[in-house]
Amino acid sequence: MVQEALNAVYDYRNDLNEGHIDKINAWISDDFIGYFGYYTDKEFEIYRADSYKLDNIETIKGYEGKSPYWKYTDLTHNLRTDDEIIFSSIVEFYLKEEKVATALAMEVFKKEPGGWKLFRQHMESYSK
Repeated sequence: MVQEALNAVYDYRNDLNEGHIDKINAWISDDFIGYFGYYTDKEFEIYRADSYKLDNIETIKGYEGKSPYWKYTDLTHNLRTDDEIIFSSIVEFYLKEEKVATALAMEVFKKEPGGWKLFRQHMESYSK
């Protein structure tokens, strides 16, 4: 079960880095909740599945021609239940091979009828 979950997470990250927005959004659970606290103009933002998917579309469009890349360094991962895996990671974000942000992330992927989905995500600014 662990290897199945790990393979799914790595596939999600690959789709993210290839910029396939339809594939990226297909990974998002309908029950998704995301908490993001890495903004400079506000304390945090909370996303539900629909708003997150819409934001993903706009974000990926805005990165066209900029070669976006997310580099994950996993700190821990563990099956929380037979159908949930939880990761803590440092995520470095690059545009045109230049690092522009680093976040500390906690992500939960859950096995649903359609496969593994990103169920929860919490990101905080880590360093630059």
